[in-house]
Amino acid sequence: MDPQRFYGKKRPAFSIPESSEDEKASDDETYRNPGPEIFIPESSDDEIASDDDRGNVGEFEEIYLDDDALDNDCDEYIPYETEEEDISSKPSTSKQRTGNKRKKVKCVWSDESMAYDESHIAFLGCQDLPNEIMKLEAPMDFFKFLFPSSAINLIVRESNLYADQITESNHNEVTEEDIRKFLGIIIYMSVVHLPTTRHYWKEGTYIEKVASAMTCNKFEEVKRFLHFFNKNDELESGDPNFDRLQKIRPFLNILRERLLQVPKEEYLAIDEQMIPTKARTSGMRRYNAKKPHKWGYLNYVLSGASGFSYDFEVDTGKHPDPPENCPDLGIPGNIVQRLLNTVPQNLNYKIFVDNWYTSLPLMANLHKKGLLPLGTIQLNRAPNINIEKKKLL
Repeated sequence: MDPQRFYGKKRPAFSIPESSEDEKASDDETYRNPGPEIFIPESSDDEIASDDDRGNVGEFEEIYLDDDALDNDCDEYIPYETEEEDISSKPSTSKQRTGNKRKKVKCVWSDESMAYDESHIAFLGCQDLPNEIMKLEAPMDFFKFLFPSSAINLIVRESNLYADQITESNHNEVTEEDIRKFLGIIIYMSVVHLPTTRHYWKEGTYIEKVASAMTCNKFEEVKRFLHFFNKNDELESGDPNFDRLQKIRPFLNILRERLLQVPKEEYLAIDEQMIPTKARTSGMRRYNAKKPHKWGYLNYVLSGASGFSYDFEVDTGKHPDPPENCPDLGIPGNIVQRLLNTVPQNLNYKIFVDNWYTSLPLMANLHKKGLLPLGTIQLNRAPNINIEKKKLL
């Protein structure tokens, strides 16, 4: 099959075509957010990186790191020369850069052997699964583990509360059995497609497995009242604690807690996935012309070599601060730090990232915590390195 016919014509990752299916999407709803905040000297005349580099921040010769971002033992693989510079007249681009002086760090690259002692990187963690997981056999057992009774109870409670809030007349309360049947029907409908939901009950397209589980009227009633959140607790968009996912945040927290119970494997990777959607949720949909599903929600995922996802963070356009006692390394670096915050330290977990996340401060900070990172890097984040520019390779 011709790849262009399957994936579509290749376009730059940040461009949104004029004929886009979403005419209301703004130009700033890009697939990725800007790169980490890095000081670029005005006198730098290096060549600017190509437009297709994600998180483009331009070439530079000097970068400024916080003291906490550097490892005292990192000289063996990233030598530094440091000196102080008065920056009172220069604008600050990071919350942590305060005062009149900060440390200017120059990278000095050396040609040395890459040989290492394998005993220094041997995995020291435990990947044994607990008995609760080892007892799971049938697909339904795995579903119940990730979708526990606490999630069902949450949906039942909030759905009945929402029905009481919006209706004055009596209504049939939603039960746990109703929610389980409703979820089963939704999963079945995602596999067996019909034009509308009512076709599963209509003569001629009648589906016995669906119709025998729940009547059409009951299905639509559950769908109407389905809720995960008390609407009286909803915050306005101007509130500093506003969350675009507040209506499903309680359920996401339950799902994330279940994922965190699974012991992590030795080889972990952080990347993003597109959750395809046709919804026009303001500020959340992202566009990437290089993906099969070009429009969708952006989800950052910590997964293992087995393909299992151990943690996730849905991009809402509002990025939290880095975890406690962690330096501010910009948006990509902070995403990595938040997702790795639950990974045990000093056990030699191997972490793989792509060039949007990779930066020298991030690599040094992870190494300081006993994690072994590996990632590709953009040339504009590796100052003073003698490598051909990307377009010349």
